[in-house]
Parts: sequence; C-alpha cells; structure tokens
Amino acid sequence: MKTKTFFLILILVLIPVILFNSTSALAQTQPTTVPLEFHEDWLKGVVLITYQSYYGTGFWINNQYIATAAHVVGYNPNAIVTIIKGTTRLYGRVVALDRSTDVAIIYVENANAFEKHIFPIARELPRLTSTIYVIGYPYELLQVLGSLEALSENPRVLRTSFAWSANGLIELGGITDAGNSGGPVLDFYGNVIGIVSFAARGEAGYMYYATSAGNLKRLCEEHNIAYIEGTNGII
Repeated sequence: MKTKTFFLILILVLIPVILFNSTSALAQTQPTTVPLEFHEDWLKGVVLITYQSYYGTGFWINNQYIATAAHVVGYNPNAIVTIIKGTTRLYGRVVALDRSTDVAIIYVENANAFEKHIFPIARELPRLTSTIYVIGYPYELLQVLGSLEALSENPRVLRTSFAWSANGLIELGGITDAGNSGGPVLDFYGNVIGIVSFAARGEAGYMYYATSAGNLKRLCEEHNIAYIEGTNGII
C-alpha cells in the first residue's frame, strides 16, 4: 500500500495457522502442468487498486473476483475501490475481509472489460529455498513512470526464494516496496502461495512477509467464492 511517500511498517503479530486444504467444493481443479520459468501471461493477472489516498496490488482468483491485502482497502469491509489496468478503470466493492490475516476479496461487476489471467491457488507450500515470484506495483516505478495508468500496465516481477513459513505467514527472500502490498506470491508453477502483506525491522535489516494463501482459501470458502486450485504439489 502506498500513501504519500511513507512505507507501511507493521508490528509482527501472530496470525492463526491456516492449513492448506486439498479439497473443496468451491475449488476447481487446474490441469497438471510442467514447471514454468516465468510466463508473461501472468502479468495479465494483476491489477492496480486505489482506495482513498492509497494504492496497492490485486490479482484475479476467478472471472469476477480479485484478492488483495486487507490494509490496501483500509481494513474497510464495505470499501468501494477503483481497479485500474491501463486506460480501463472500473469500480469494485469489498465483499469479504479478514483483518487478522490481512486478506480482502473484491467483486468487480463488469470484469469482462479486463483481459485477465486467473491465478490458481496452490495446494501446498513449496520447499524452502524454492524459486518464487512476486508481482506488483512498487512505488519507485510510479516515480519513474509518472502515472497510475502507466504503472498498471508495467508490473514488476521479482524472482526470489521461499525463505520461511509458520503461523500463516511466509517470509520472502527478496525486497518488496510500498505498492507491492496485496500482490501475489507465486510458486514455480504460477500457483498463488501468498499475498504480500508487510515488512518488519530486525537487527540485520527489514524482513518481508506475505500472508499464506491458505488464509485466502478459507475466506473464499466462508463466503462461497469459487477459486481454482492448483494440482502441483511440493516443488
């Protein structure tokens, strides 16, 4: 999330453990695929979200619903947000939100106006040190490109490693910035394993965290929102 020029640093709190559930009536199954280095079609799966003076990243989980971090929408369960991709702007409304795990889901009524990639949600987390990807809209790129419209068409891809996971959190092996909040963290197959959430300062510097995609699955199931479940297991 970006507000003016300040980077949101949240105090690390314990988030309840949400286990990955391998079966769900709401989960559609993705065909088995071979690992991908990176597929440019994934860039169509992210959008820029604005709410009041903030902006962040979101991503498609089905044809009409976007997932993001709850703090991107100000933790407001009734927020009306603007979804931007290039010159296309649409309104969306928050229909599900969990403040404790920093997950929100947005309904977009006229979603067919967007060309999109729908991300499947991983069944399991990858092995430690596995390659992962983080896609989003860091603030420094807004400074370079000059407008939200231009930024929305040029998301940044960070290739990094899966460093740690416990209590519904994932530690990222790379650096994210304000504006990346709410963006997808993907395994090597393009399955969502987490949502970029916050940074915490330690003695050695900042550490960067995502909320686990298991928290997103649970919120979808509580609100009867369909999603695609990836079929690839541990990498």
